[in-house]
Amino acid sequence: MAIPENKAHVESSTEIQEMDLEWSDLSLILAVCRTGSLSGAARLLAVNHSTIFRRINTIEERTGVRFFERLPNGYAMTDAGAAAKRCAEKMENEVLTLGREILGRDQRLQGKIRVTAPEGIATGLLPDPFSVFCDENPEISISLVATSTALDLTRREADIALRVTSKPPETMLGRRISDFRFCVYASPGYLEKHQARSLEEHNWVLTTAEIEWLVPLIWKNKIEANNRIVMNCSLTATAVEAALCDMGFILLPCFRGDTQPGLVRVTAPIEALSMELWVLTHPDLRYTARVRALMNFLFEALRKKRELLAGVPEAGISKIPSQFPLPFPSIE
Repeated sequence: MAIPENKAHVESSTEIQEMDLEWSDLSLILAVCRTGSLSGAARLLAVNHSTIFRRINTIEERTGVRFFERLPNGYAMTDAGAAAKRCAEKMENEVLTLGREILGRDQRLQGKIRVTAPEGIATGLLPDPFSVFCDENPEISISLVATSTALDLTRREADIALRVTSKPPETMLGRRISDFRFCVYASPGYLEKHQARSLEEHNWVLTTAEIEWLVPLIWKNKIEANNRIVMNCSLTATAVEAALCDMGFILLPCFRGDTQPGLVRVTAPIEALSMELWVLTHPDLRYTARVRALMNFLFEALRKKRELLAGVPEAGISKIPSQFPLPFPSIE
């Protein structure tokens, strides 16, 4: 007797429904799917490579299903792997939503708060308010991630984010602290050694991300930029030290450059790079007592420095040197 065309499909569906898969299995499969390799999944889950290898093999042996094709350049999802990924993403979203909802009802001023901010803000603006806040709230601890990468608040990678942006994400809830501006700075020693010339002709020390910002403003292309960049690095603090050693011009947020002994402004605030400083959280966390308390505290503390953040000259100690004949009072 002929077998109906959809019978195999029905049996397959039943088999998958009865499969012995737990959330821990699906979360592991999801990590491999997202990264495409065992080593990537190991980094994502903070375990070692051999653990991922052993567990994937165990899951496939137990279920009798092959979720991945082993290829020379990594692990590729099979159809079953893709189905498991879709299921795992739905479950992950439900778990994250539940976690935010439960945390959102927490009215206790205790527990850990995860905060993310760019390196310069994390080191230059946050230690003092954090110190005062933790003194006033001894049952709260703060975990700070200093990175320019935007962590995902929806996935609870952070509870609060301080972001410098011209347009904060619409999915986030927060408050605008102030304008946030940048100037070009240099050491007096560098200015004494080099005659006045246009910006593109000077030596520069920059962080990697800033090169992308300045190519359309100062140099026509990266080739021209690389000809004038004498040093680039990943850390702002390292670039500042290089500028203090008379290596060249440096682009800095006004709050950092204006208060840095040994550096002076050589341009007015760069309007093309004007942004805003925001303190943000996920809407589900807006009623969490400790999150709300720290957000309000940071807003008030940093709001007091709004003129410094916005580059108002009188707010800082760094001034454009009158003895340096500037051919570039501003960059539009």
